[in-house]
Amino acid sequence: MDDTPDLQQQLLEQAENINALKDNQFALVAQVQVLQATLAAVLLNHPDRAALVTTFERYMKVAKEAAPGLATRMEGLEAGILSLMGKHQA
Repeated sequence: MDDTPDLQQQLLEQAENINALKDNQFALVAQVQVLQATLAAVLLNHPDRAALVTTFERYMKVAKEAAPGLATRMEGLEAGILSLMGKHQA
């Protein structure tokens, strides 16, 4: 019995699935970039940055506790946002 056509079909389907995942990833990256630009514009013009920083830090604490596997990645992004809000970390 020759399974080559079935194997080739599976490989084609897997390649299509991988390409679809790549397309989704690029779409998500584009959305994140737009959201970051929007957030930066809002943060730079917010009248009460100190209160905003406090609230943001509380939410980030909860987010990192809820997803400990992503906490390290979140910390770098968090530092960037805090910097935009005028809180520079050493």
